[in-house]
Amino acid sequence: PNDVTSIDITNTSGSFEVVRTAEGSGTGDDHAAYAVSGWEDLPMDTSTLWTLSNNTASMDTTGVVEENCSDLAKFGLDDAEATAVTLHFADGSDYSFRVGNAVANAENTYLAPADKDTVYTVKTSLVANFSKSAEDFLSKTMLEAPADTNDYPIVNKLTIDRKDMDYTLELDYDEAAADDTSMGGTVASHEMVSPVPAYLSVDRSTPVVTGMFGLKAEKVAVPHPSAEDIAKAGLDDPFGTATMACEDNNTYVLTFGERFTEKDEESGTETAYYYAMLSGVDAIYQVTEENMVWATTTPTDIASKLVFGTYVWDVGELNVSVGEEKFQFNVVGSDVVTLNGDSTESDRYRQFYSFLLNTTSETVKLDGTPSGDMLAEISLKTQDGTFERDLQFYAIDDFTCLITVDGKSAYTCRKSYLDTLLNNMKIYSDTSKEFTTNWS
Repeated sequence: PNDVTSIDITNTSGSFEVVRTAEGSGTGDDHAAYAVSGWEDLPMDTSTLWTLSNNTASMDTTGVVEENCSDLAKFGLDDAEATAVTLHFADGSDYSFRVGNAVANAENTYLAPADKDTVYTVKTSLVANFSKSAEDFLSKTMLEAPADTNDYPIVNKLTIDRKDMDYTLELDYDEAAADDTSMGGTVASHEMVSPVPAYLSVDRSTPVVTGMFGLKAEKVAVPHPSAEDIAKAGLDDPFGTATMACEDNNTYVLTFGERFTEKDEESGTETAYYYAMLSGVDAIYQVTEENMVWATTTPTDIASKLVFGTYVWDVGELNVSVGEEKFQFNVVGSDVVTLNGDSTESDRYRQFYSFLLNTTSETVKLDGTPSGDMLAEISLKTQDGTFERDLQFYAIDDFTCLITVDGKSAYTCRKSYLDTLLNNMKIYSDTSKEFTTNWS
């Protein structure tokens, strides 16, 4: 099979040529590589292409049907119906044959050499791929994923811009979060930094952050599209763009058009799709809505309800105020803790901070507007000075509070949480009782 230099194919889809783009040694998995002529720059379905030369290298017939056949049409082997194949070899020779209809059981297919009218049967699996169109040999995988998950490059930044959002959704890699196991895997290795700072759900954010790797399209809609093709797909002024910047200095830009649907005439079901292009690949792909997560994802979809995620002994300064009650913690290492200037037990501080770590929001809310007096404020700064966060609480109604993060609307929580927080501050100051952890 490695001696095949090119293959000419004519079938119901038209005529095209498959050419060898790299030689193989013929040992192990080191076999020749092939591409559809004219599309050598596009990702190919290499395993399917390889069958064209490999399956015919020593193809045996399963039977002789008729010698000197005078009616090739009844086997689908006449010029009007047959798939014509010519294999060209490195020594300058070639071999041509015709592929016809499948036998009734479909396990075998009729075949005849180009220069003889003898009809044979061969296993259908050996010749089925010659009936494919040229487009069928293009890979539907838009960006290959590394073979091992450990080989994935770190995604430094993932941004999404869409016409239905008046902000950029930005997710940045947080090395501290990636290395920190204190949150039990509930906080992702990336953080939302726009439109509002927020921790991310591991399960819900991972397909957004790394989903371009291995992204599979339903089909390659247009290889080597013209400007007219791009405009027709809505990609000259795209509905959205997702950009993945990786630590290995590679940046991938995925553009996609408006959502559209196609109806299956047999089942009557409709499937939603997006046309999309990936930077560096000169093709338009058709991707299902399920796979095109960047077209529909909102901050609410991927944000964790956890409000705090900083490890307790990373905190250098923690300020908590509810009404007139105010706490100012200063922490050095994991042993020296002061509260409002006086020494306090480090374990007692840790227990109080554990209560804060368990704080969860009710919803993510990006469109809230603070009104009235601030009810409470929690701010912290890490000991190394690399991280600061300021949370402020405002009443929305008698039961709900708006939480702003660094001045931006971010979450809602139950107003009863502030009552519990105030009660825990009083417990801390006056007694050694355990802190209350339930505010429902």
